[in-house]
Amino acid sequence: MIEWKELRENAYVRRTGTLLLCMLTACLLSLARFFGMPLPLNAAFAAAVSPAGGVAVLAGGAAADLLTGTLQKQPILLCASALVTIIRWLLNVKQSPRAAALLAGCSTCASAVIFAIARLTGGREWILWGIFSLLNAGLAYCIRQVLLRFETDFPVRLHEGDTTAFSVCAVIGLTALCSLRLMQLSFGIMLAAAVILTAGKRYRVTGGVICGTLSALAIVLADGKTASYAVMLPAAGFAAGLLSGRPAAVSYMVFQICGAAGLLSAHLDASAANAAVSGMIGGLVFLMLPTVQAADRLVQWSDSEADLAALTEARLEFLSHSIAGVRGNAERIANVMSGGDPAADQFKTVCETVCSRCRSRSLCWDHDDREARTCFRQLSEADLSEKLKAPFGCVQPDRVTAAFSRTKRQNAVTRALAARLHDSQKLLFTQMRITEELLHGAGKQSRRTYHRELTRYVSDVLAKYDVPVLAAAVSTGEHHRMLIELYAPADEKLDAALISECLCDALQRPVACCGTEKAGSEQRMILQTAGGYGVRTAAAQCAVHEDEPCGDCWDTFSDGEGAFYLVVSDGMGSGRHAAVDARIVLSNFRQLVQSGMDCKAAARMINAIMLTKSGEERFATLDVAKICTDTAAVTLYKYGAGPTFVRHGSQITLCQAATNPIGILPNAEPYTTVLKLERGDMLFLLTDGLDDALFPYVRQKLRQGGDLQTLAHTVCAKAQRESKGAPRDDVTVLAAAITAAEIDE
Repeated sequence: MIEWKELRENAYVRRTGTLLLCMLTACLLSLARFFGMPLPLNAAFAAAVSPAGGVAVLAGGAAADLLTGTLQKQPILLCASALVTIIRWLLNVKQSPRAAALLAGCSTCASAVIFAIARLTGGREWILWGIFSLLNAGLAYCIRQVLLRFETDFPVRLHEGDTTAFSVCAVIGLTALCSLRLMQLSFGIMLAAAVILTAGKRYRVTGGVICGTLSALAIVLADGKTASYAVMLPAAGFAAGLLSGRPAAVSYMVFQICGAAGLLSAHLDASAANAAVSGMIGGLVFLMLPTVQAADRLVQWSDSEADLAALTEARLEFLSHSIAGVRGNAERIANVMSGGDPAADQFKTVCETVCSRCRSRSLCWDHDDREARTCFRQLSEADLSEKLKAPFGCVQPDRVTAAFSRTKRQNAVTRALAARLHDSQKLLFTQMRITEELLHGAGKQSRRTYHRELTRYVSDVLAKYDVPVLAAAVSTGEHHRMLIELYAPADEKLDAALISECLCDALQRPVACCGTEKAGSEQRMILQTAGGYGVRTAAAQCAVHEDEPCGDCWDTFSDGEGAFYLVVSDGMGSGRHAAVDARIVLSNFRQLVQSGMDCKAAARMINAIMLTKSGEERFATLDVAKICTDTAAVTLYKYGAGPTFVRHGSQITLCQAATNPIGILPNAEPYTTVLKLERGDMLFLLTDGLDDALFPYVRQKLRQGGDLQTLAHTVCAKAQRESKGAPRDDVTVLAAAITAAEIDE
């Protein structure tokens, strides 16, 4: 036997079921009457579904009109649906709420114009069809938003931003169902009664009142004669919400009492009586069927959450300051405890342990101690490896020299332990300071404005195209650029081109992938909209020895916050070991920056890693150019790095300073400068393998301009030729040009 899950997941069955549902809904909307008047609802519905669904809507509406004999009376309604379907096929209109609204409104208006030209409409009907066009545009927008929620999977999660769209669709749907009757009993009122009682049971007073109000509006729109009954439905929903903790039969009885009160106020009118009976049947459906469980399987309401950005930032800042306070107290205590020399006073120790017990003490110290003091001072200052000699005339020379040797060894061990403790404390305090900066950086990131609606919309779009994403987040930052973060399992392959194209179509805005990074069992892809500027890069390298890799490494990447990075690292020496050190610095720097850490904080952490990497002295330079693609401001960070040439207009600037590389001193402080560039300006990051004598040549090439890759290769080849084919050090040229933003739409 075929299981329901397999049947539901079958693509052919789903497409067929969707088309049949579109046809049935179109038939229902064709039969619907609002205050006794038909409306062009099928045009709005056709604009909100797929092109194939639009054909099904057109077929269903035409079939309903033929069966009821209303096709000749209202051909303009069918014409509006036909225009929507034709335009969707011809122009390939995107399936977004705004596009659906524009298509429905324009098609309805165009249909009215066509019939006016044929002189089938005129006069006051123009005003009526103008209202219909606006109504269809808004309705198509709401229907498309609702369908986007249902196109992913069940249950549909509703938020505050969905209330308008779902409310409009609920009213229209209930009104249409009210037109469907069996022996004067309304299916719409039956459904309304069941929904009100279910909402009151599940969501208490709020759910009962909202559903009661919407149901009352729908019933009045379908038949104004039932207004006396409909007006009691909000009160019935309120009562059902208050009694949500009681048995369902109690809520049902109270609901019927409210319906009876409405019936009595209408003086037992036939329409109100039929409505009351329909409501009674709907209440019985609520009693007999698990409607609450069915509602949870269909729709789930996510309670509105307060904006946690400010709270998150405050918490992270508080935690950062708390760690800073603990670190400050620990440093002060450590300084107090290590304020004196941990080594013992050798002079005093030997006097107390040896001389104080000697019978000849009076001869050495009491009568004339000048010679003894001078000799003991020399013994104290002597190195541990030197041969010690006791004072002249000492009766216990072996004991004196042995005591000095023992004290010297103890002091050496004490100093070594103290130095190790000092290094451990320093490393601990450095780690605590880095933790503070990480928390501070995370607090800054929480200032971004996160959009729940767009996040859900993006998640729906990705789920529709079967993109294996675990979570998504859409936010805007300081310069109002949209940032999209996608998290997926590390073993899944994400097609950046496909995802970018899907999101471009869905958001109606050009977005580009900034890169994909892996950490543990997850990977993160960052996409963002274009800024005011772009960056074009080129690089060239040459090694000292052709049979060894270049000891320089370079990289370019984006941090997802609107900044583009040019990074060059030069390992100590040349060859494989230098390349390994440079690659360690570059890879760690990129990962830390893309995780949200500041450049200086990332460099400090890498410096600590390089200091503890091995017992050998290994270091590497770090040259960073951070380019803001919103303002074209460039911030340079140099840790023992080579020169950087900047061309701004016709002016050439050389940025160079003497700083320490990464991995030499515990405190790595960079040379930092900020430059404001414009489109057409260039940057050249060079390693120190380029001789100073070539600086005028580099300036000349920058002034001449030209192709970026050609310039980089030309400068690198010039350095190699000047060194007669064997440069004294590895040479790397990383060039960049500021351009206009370039994102494929």
